[in-house]
Amino acid sequence: MNKQLEKPFVEALPVLFTLMKQGHEAYFVGGSVRDHLMGREIGDIDIATSARPEQVQAMFEKVIPIGIDHGTVVVYYEGIPYEVTTYRVDGEYNDFRHPDEVKYVATIEEDLSRRDFTMNAIAMSYKREFIDPYGGKDSILNRSIETVRDAAERFQEDPLRMMRALRFTSQLGFTISSTTFRAVQEYAYLLEKIAVERIAIEFEKFLTGEWVRSSFKHLNKSNLPTHMPVFSAHPTLIEHSNDFDWEPLKGIEEAFAIFVISNQELSVSSFSEQWKCSKKVKKEAEVLVKAYKMLRIEPLEWVVYQLGEERLSSFKRILSILDNKEYSIETLRETLLALPIASISALAITGNDLKKWFPDQKPGPWIKAYMDKIERAVVLGDFKNNKEAIEMWVKQWNQQEES
Repeated sequence: MNKQLEKPFVEALPVLFTLMKQGHEAYFVGGSVRDHLMGREIGDIDIATSARPEQVQAMFEKVIPIGIDHGTVVVYYEGIPYEVTTYRVDGEYNDFRHPDEVKYVATIEEDLSRRDFTMNAIAMSYKREFIDPYGGKDSILNRSIETVRDAAERFQEDPLRMMRALRFTSQLGFTISSTTFRAVQEYAYLLEKIAVERIAIEFEKFLTGEWVRSSFKHLNKSNLPTHMPVFSAHPTLIEHSNDFDWEPLKGIEEAFAIFVISNQELSVSSFSEQWKCSKKVKKEAEVLVKAYKMLRIEPLEWVVYQLGEERLSSFKRILSILDNKEYSIETLRETLLALPIASISALAITGNDLKKWFPDQKPGPWIKAYMDKIERAVVLGDFKNNKEAIEMWVKQWNQQEES
């Protein structure tokens, strides 16, 4: 375990000291403390304090009251945002997300009691002294995910915590304790109360985790897929996913492509609509699915041309996960770099040239059809990307079409 504060903590110390100089308590809390203890890279720094939100606002020049109703404000110091939250305990969670009311409390121990998992319920002082009332350090040492206090209560407050538990198995390589996992199985149905956009965020983090392969087995047994978009209607999807050679994905679009390729009944549209994903995610998944299918009938040169450099790594992962294909990323890149053009904009001609060569034909869909055929021929090396060579080939091909 680390014995020194990492740079993100050091940069945040002035925020702690400002609060403390005004007579308030202030501690680092949450995932950053957990990751510090594990020796992992530190992400966002969260701070808990005895100061009330209005007091915090008065101490700093730039404060955004994004969650002030729940005791949280964002303090910007040296351009870095820090969530600063007043010690609190939560009331009922009737919307399965936010407490109906919060009650400010006097001690950090009370504040830690409202948190989700023991490994996230540790506070750390600027002297690197730890307050750990729920055995979070032991959970980290044992690589165990356990809820703070009663698991059923924690999951009924916010069912998304069940997805977070699965996400942590993938990101950290931890195992969910038997008591906590039984509660996940029992209350999995509550996931239907959660906005799909929130589920998608956690699922994507799950997919990008280092231990995603083994975590799919936990997901399969958790009962959660039965209450997730698409998977609820196609239960065998997650079951069969245990057979895939999973590796960390770049994003959820790669997973959508993998599931669509592995099940002919599904389409990218079915995923994008039910998961309410962006148009960009949908497009990326569609391109990957199309490229995978094309590889069965088209030359590799044409496939990598359609993908472009930015999608080669995603395509390589999909091939490895589904087929254990022998194509290396180096082979794919070399094939792409060896192509005569990188895009249709690099062609030596445009649609205007076609109009000049065939003045008797009215402009119409034929121009795009010709350009598509020329593009493919140039990419596959049927002739050079030279205006004269293209003109000769097109006119010869056109005469053959007419005869």
